[in-house]
Amino acid sequence: MLKVQRAEVRFRLFECGRFLLILLGAGALASAAFADAAEPPTLAVADFEFRDTSGEVRDQTAEHETRLKAFGVALRDGLSEKIDLVALPCQAEQCTIRDPGLVDLSKQARTANANYLLIGQMHKMSTLVGWVKFAVLDLNNNKPVCDRYLTYRGDTDEAWRRAAEFTARDIEKHCIP
Repeated sequence: MLKVQRAEVRFRLFECGRFLLILLGAGALASAAFADAAEPPTLAVADFEFRDTSGEVRDQTAEHETRLKAFGVALRDGLSEKIDLVALPCQAEQCTIRDPGLVDLSKQARTANANYLLIGQMHKMSTLVGWVKFAVLDLNNNKPVCDRYLTYRGDTDEAWRRAAEFTARDIEKHCIP
């Protein structure tokens, strides 16, 4: 009688184990299917503006334009690692919050199938202190998701590049769900 019970217990354990494996396999397939169904967020990035209130005597307009373009490239490169970026039609020309403006930028971003729009400004307060001001707007709800000021130190190519990299990480971490 004891041998029969042991054989019956082993058979039941085998059946439970097989059932558990089937459940695990089904769960893995379902999670993979849901992962594919959830599309990554799409972000349109407007060009950042530049404001200089440092009062420095030397004209640095050309240097700042070059740095601002490099900032935009580094920002987009940093964001594109985890977020799908879409181009705005105005990117060949002026494409900032001032020109063509927030309403037009939002329309262009929606047309490009973006879920979010990033707008911003670099502000040089002095030779040593600068600010990156940006906002991420949810185009589906017409609300800002994130609105931040970040500071950076220095008015060099390296300082602006690091500011762009830090801004990209901050946006990924705090602004895009």
